[in-house]
Amino acid sequence: MDCERSPDIQISHIVKVCELKPSQSITVYLSSEYNRKIPDFLHVNMIIEEDIRIQTDSDSSSIATVISDTDYHDLRTTDLDRIERIWIERLQQNPSLFNGTKFRVHHVTSTDDGDRVIMYLGITDYKEYLGTNWAPNVKNLQQKGIEIHGNSQAFLSDALGVGASVVTEDNFLVLLWRSKHCAEAPSMWDVPGGHAEPKKLVGNKLLKEIDVSSMDRSAVVDEIFDSIVQEVIDEVNIPRRYLEKPLYMGTHRNNTSAGRPSLAFYIRCCISSEDVRVLYKQGNQQEADESTNITFVPLNEVASLDTQNKDLWNHLAPSAKGNLTIFSVVHGFKKP
Repeated sequence: MDCERSPDIQISHIVKVCELKPSQSITVYLSSEYNRKIPDFLHVNMIIEEDIRIQTDSDSSSIATVISDTDYHDLRTTDLDRIERIWIERLQQNPSLFNGTKFRVHHVTSTDDGDRVIMYLGITDYKEYLGTNWAPNVKNLQQKGIEIHGNSQAFLSDALGVGASVVTEDNFLVLLWRSKHCAEAPSMWDVPGGHAEPKKLVGNKLLKEIDVSSMDRSAVVDEIFDSIVQEVIDEVNIPRRYLEKPLYMGTHRNNTSAGRPSLAFYIRCCISSEDVRVLYKQGNQQEADESTNITFVPLNEVASLDTQNKDLWNHLAPSAKGNLTIFSVVHGFKKP
C-alpha cells in the first residue's frame, strides 16, 4: 500500500513494526503554545489580498470589483469574523452541527529508542476546524504559516481525530458507509472514528475559557484512548466487553482537509464478523445516523486494496486510507 498512490493522505508518524503502543506508552505535553496561531490584522489583510491577486492574475478588473465577487469583500474582516461566517454557512447546510471543543495536534513523535510516543497537544473547537482547515483560502493560510512561523499548519485548527482498524475474531476488518448527511466524507467507506472530547475533563466550557496546560496529562491520554473505544460502541454497536484495549499505531494527515491529523488505533474484537453485522443491523447504537451500511474486508486483503480492489479503495474516505495504510505497515504486511 504505497503512500505515493494516495495523494489525499500523508503519514506523519508511525510506530515500529509489531510495536503498537498501549496508553501506558503515551506521553502528552499540553500548552497554549500548541494552539493554532491567530493571524493579526496585518496578516489577515495579506492573506485576503493574496486571494484577490490570485483571482486577478489575468484580469484587468479593479480590485474593488473582484472583492465584491468574493467572500473576502471587506479588508477589515478579522480572523474570527471569517470563521464565524463559514460556521453560519455550514449550519445552514447542516443544522445538526455542534461546536464542541477538540484537542489540537501540534505534532507527534517517538523517543529515540522508540519505546514511547510523545504527543504535543493544544486546544481548538469544531468551528475553528471548519473555518480554517476547510476555509476557501486555506492554501494561503498555509503559505502564510510557512512564511511567518515556518509551519504550514500554524493558522489551522488541526483538530485531533481518532479512528480504528477494528478486526473481528474471524479476521475481518470493519468498514462503515458514511451517511450522505455527514459533514465530512459523505457516502464513502470509513473506519469507525471521531474525536476525543476535552469537555469530558473540563465540562462544557468555551474554547476561550480553557487553559489546556491545566489539564491532567494522564487524564488526556485516557480520554484519547477511551474516545476511540466509545466511537466503536456508538457507531458499530459492539458492546465494550467484546473489545480489547486499543493500541496506537500512528498518525496520518488528510490532505483533502488541509492536513487534518488523525490518530490511528488497532482494536481487536472477540466476536465474529457475522455477530458484528447482526449487532450493527439492530440500529439502536447512539450514532446510527452517521452510517447506513457495514462491510468487512478479509485481513489478508487489506494491504492490497489499492491495487487489487481499486473500486473499494477509491470509495474509501481519506481517514480510512490513512488508517489502513498504517495498519498494513505496522503489522508487517507492507514496507514503510
